Amino acid sequence: MELLEINGFYSNVVDAVETRQYTAKDYLKNQHIFLKQLADLLDCDSKAGALVDMQIANLEMAIEEVSK
Repeated sequence: MELLEINGFYSNVVDAVETRQYTAKDYLKNQHIFLKQLADLLDCDSKAGALVDMQIANLEMAIEEVSK
């Protein structure tokens, strides 16, 4: 078996990796998880904290719509 290195990656290993199919719901849930973790780090009284909280609410509504 021949290994060919391209830009630091072994092409045979990269070819063997199966692609993942993400749905819109999966994508929104990943964003939701990230923003929840970010909200825990931010002060909810700050402007950034308020914006993150609003985005979390928007994502929850979008997840509900996609789940229907």
